[in-house]
Amino acid sequence: MKPPSVRHQVVDVPAIAGGRPVRESMLPFVRVIVDAQAEAAVTAVLRSGWISQGPVTERFEAAMAAYIGAPHAVAVSSCTAALHLLLRAAGVGPGDDVIVPAMTFPATANAVLHAGARPVLADVDRCTLALTPQTVAAAMTEHTRAVIAVHFAGEPCDVGSLAQAAGSRPLTMLEDAAHAIGASLDGAAAGCLGDGAAFSFYATKNLTTGDGGMAATRHEDWAARMRVERLHGIDVDASRRAGASYTHWEAITLGFKYNMTDIEAALGLAQVAHIDAAIERRRVLERRYRDALAGCDAVELLAGREGARGSAHLFVIRIVPRALRIDRDGVLKAMLAENIGVGVHFRALPAHRFFRAQGLLAEQAPVAMESSERVLSLPLDAALTEQEQDDVIAALLRILGYYRA
Repeated sequence: MKPPSVRHQVVDVPAIAGGRPVRESMLPFVRVIVDAQAEAAVTAVLRSGWISQGPVTERFEAAMAAYIGAPHAVAVSSCTAALHLLLRAAGVGPGDDVIVPAMTFPATANAVLHAGARPVLADVDRCTLALTPQTVAAAMTEHTRAVIAVHFAGEPCDVGSLAQAAGSRPLTMLEDAAHAIGASLDGAAAGCLGDGAAFSFYATKNLTTGDGGMAATRHEDWAARMRVERLHGIDVDASRRAGASYTHWEAITLGFKYNMTDIEAALGLAQVAHIDAAIERRRVLERRYRDALAGCDAVELLAGREGARGSAHLFVIRIVPRALRIDRDGVLKAMLAENIGVGVHFRALPAHRFFRAQGLLAEQAPVAMESSERVLSLPLDAALTEQEQDDVIAALLRILGYYRA
């Protein structure tokens, strides 16, 4: 990695303390890349006469199933919807417990509650912020029916080892792969490591449809059930009733309004062919961050897993409190003052009042709670230039140097 430009060589007063910002304009935390091919694909759908769930959604499902290597892929309105439908397809419901990691987005636990089951908190590994067999075993109850493993920041969790924590008890193993499109472990793609997986195509993700998600599974019966339940529980969707032949439809089960539209699918489909190149660019930037921060004792970097190939969705650092005169939020505010966008991934579930009311308590997850107060995510997207990344690094090192304890 080349060193930051000459104008950044002198460690001086950060902008929040009265110095001049490293950047003159704000660098967003993440930028959405929509190229001409994607624009043309969306325009074609808009002019086609059919814009809701239809043939383009089916083509997107087929492309994603092929990319992931999953037998079945079901396009839905969000990753949360995918998790909910997967839980229902697995038969999870009232009276069941589902283990979720303490360090995750609220959607992971919300989906369990939507299914009528109880989320049970498991702590995470200090180095990866993911579930371990030990934390899963400690969270097991007599009612445990499933585990949702989160591929945190795009680093694949070892789902197989988590299943072994249950011993002879059969458990449904689900993947929250919101961060993990393109990730793999020992050659197996994220999305094929358990019974089913939920992907997110939200605006900040490596592949985006603006919003939207995908449920992947190896179970044909699960896929069939999710296809019906995603659209009101009816047996024939509207795109198949359009045109010259009309087929009467019937509501055959309880359903939801979870479908994807062809507009969204067109946007995603246009990106599938380029996703590997975009992820590889992210990996290059991730390595540059690691090289630049490797010798800095004021931050800790998350560890990779042997045999894993991450998606480089997020670059998360942990602030070392004893090394500085300010805490994580102080660093966050100082980075914003330098015109650098940053994020926090995540505040652990017990840090939210709603989940505390559900019985998810801080003492159940000391590692996640401590990390919750220390994590900070730096800008990382395929559009980030090396000069922009140098600005991020220079701003961070400037702040850490000024506020060193």
